[in-house]
Amino acid sequence: MKSISEIESGMTSSMAFNCERCGHRLWLLVLLSVVMGCGTKTSTSDQAPPTVVTATNVPSRIELHGIDLRDVAKASGLDFVWPEQIRPMRTLEAFGCGCAAFDFDNDGWQDVLLVADPQCKLFRNLGGGRFVDVTEALGLHEITAKDWIGCAVGDYDGDGWLDLLLTGFHRLALCRNDAGKKFADVTTSAGLDPDNHNHWGASAGFMDLDGDQWLDLVIINYVEFGPDSKQFCETPGGVKTSCPPTHYPPEQGEIWRNTRDQRFEMVPAEQGMQSTTGVGLVVAFADLDDDRRIDFYIGNDAKRADLMHNLGEMRFANIAVEAGLAFDRNVMALAAMGADWGDYDRDGKLDLTVSNFQSLSFVLFRQSDVNSFSDVSKLVGIAQVTRDRLGFGLNWIDFDNDGWLDIAYVNGHVYENVADTGVAAATYRQPLTLMCNLEGKKFQDVIPGLPPEVARPMVGRGSATLDFDNDGKMDFLVVDYEGPVMLLHNRSQTKNHWIMFDLRGAGPNRFAYGAQIFAQSGEQIWKAQVSPSSSYLSTEDPRVHLGLGTVERLDTVTIRWPSGTEQTLRDVAVDQIHRIEEPSSRLAPASR
Repeated sequence: MKSISEIESGMTSSMAFNCERCGHRLWLLVLLSVVMGCGTKTSTSDQAPPTVVTATNVPSRIELHGIDLRDVAKASGLDFVWPEQIRPMRTLEAFGCGCAAFDFDNDGWQDVLLVADPQCKLFRNLGGGRFVDVTEALGLHEITAKDWIGCAVGDYDGDGWLDLLLTGFHRLALCRNDAGKKFADVTTSAGLDPDNHNHWGASAGFMDLDGDQWLDLVIINYVEFGPDSKQFCETPGGVKTSCPPTHYPPEQGEIWRNTRDQRFEMVPAEQGMQSTTGVGLVVAFADLDDDRRIDFYIGNDAKRADLMHNLGEMRFANIAVEAGLAFDRNVMALAAMGADWGDYDRDGKLDLTVSNFQSLSFVLFRQSDVNSFSDVSKLVGIAQVTRDRLGFGLNWIDFDNDGWLDIAYVNGHVYENVADTGVAAATYRQPLTLMCNLEGKKFQDVIPGLPPEVARPMVGRGSATLDFDNDGKMDFLVVDYEGPVMLLHNRSQTKNHWIMFDLRGAGPNRFAYGAQIFAQSGEQIWKAQVSPSSSYLSTEDPRVHLGLGTVERLDTVTIRWPSGTEQTLRDVAVDQIHRIEEPSSRLAPASR
């Protein structure tokens, strides 16, 4: 296998246009379109024409597979609109923001956080499909700053209440949840810097990385940018836009170890993060080799991705190139805004989907062996459908409970004036892409067959899955960065069965982050994990949902708890939410 230096050396000319931030290689795509069209350089054997859905070529019949979604955000009390950004937009304004679904008051209903300036908005789920704004009542209105960007959720102090981390441009806030009654800003006392060391913070996530049952923290940073930096660039046609990240020094992410006394200390960069590419956008956790040590993927902006293999004792090796995740099938880096792990083909191994820039299709990496991936996007139909989209948030989600994970991609350009550039099929506002999984063999976009309220063009950024009404049908929360929040209520007409697991660990990792679930019925298997950090700048419902199709009872459900305990349940009833406590008689933790 080629070394990193060999691969990058061979990519120098072909990747000249592929090194900008997600929305900032358009100026060179315009130039390339004159010579070779708007697509990327691909081999002739792998080239496929882009699929552009227009009013004249929408298929006359879209097979919806019973999927029925309706936007109920405003009707349910999520009455919030992100304002229009300044014009022209810099990279900072185009970056967008995230959202979160989590149960802050432990009442069994998933609440909603929307990242916004100058304060983030928290809506309590009252049940019955109703939300109410509790931002001020819980003290979040006191955490005020400009340029909030992302969020992460986790119980860092082990008290059984989910805490909140906010990232931003030169901003960081750790908000401790005081028994569901108030969020207290403990950033400084926890050893973190409210100014985030002047970093441009992007996605973040809590996870126990050293096996001590206390949640550690990974913060992904983007580039160095400030008032003295170059603010704007121009396309060859003279259109003023924000600049690509190559104009700014890259920033690497950070790992923060939980010291068990409500504080964090930074893990030295030479223990892993020093080997990362920088220009980071998203982090997604998974134990890929079943060694009970959590690994994580870092999606970077048109630079090779990072896969941080956990070696134990807070040391990590970047194996992205060897594993096949650094580049797509054409050895091209991705503008990896969003990423999420899921077992789409039900073979018991986690796969990865990643969003990408306009004219460069989204990617599905299939895991064929331990830490060995291949790009199957074209084979399953994802490449052809997504080539005319610029993707941000994404999530695996089984909309119809048929047992096969579908994919929801959230789209929107980063140039508000992209129509002035003349690039074909590029629009600022773009509809969602909802790829229905056809038994692990093909994916089909069902958006053209759904109501206009669902298919409306938007400036899509963050997203999160949740079951806000606890009916066993997964719903979808979406950030429209210059418009109203979208909450897609899943009203799919199906007789398929489902099951949901709400896990509680015996130790300080009370919400069992990192736990693995293996379900079996006859020869059918399902694999899932508790890992809420995913999508783009966002956090999803931490409960594990499985669609089961026609299966009316599970033979076994095996839970591998983060502590090392393995628990097997037999003859498990379906169509209900199972709250499962880790057995008190615990095995010794596996060697980390």
